[in-house]
Amino acid sequence: MAVILLPQNIYEQFSTCLPDKLEEEISRASIRLKLQEPPKAVEERILYQLELDRLSGLKYLSQLRKGKLSLEDFNLKVELVAS
Repeated sequence: MAVILLPQNIYEQFSTCLPDKLEEEISRASIRLKLQEPPKAVEERILYQLELDRLSGLKYLSQLRKGKLSLEDFNLKVELVAS
């Protein structure tokens, strides 16, 4: 499994917000991805994958905040990158 790249600013924004705000963002991102047409062009596939990685990173962050994922396991799955 590949490490998910998550921008540092997204991590900072959602690591300290109210839990409901994080869950709402996960829900919105999930709905956006489901409503998108399948990406055809290379650029569309790249943007789709970036959004999918962002969603996965937010889900792992949610698990971390709920105590379902240790910080060590989070760091094995997600790498924070400069924004």
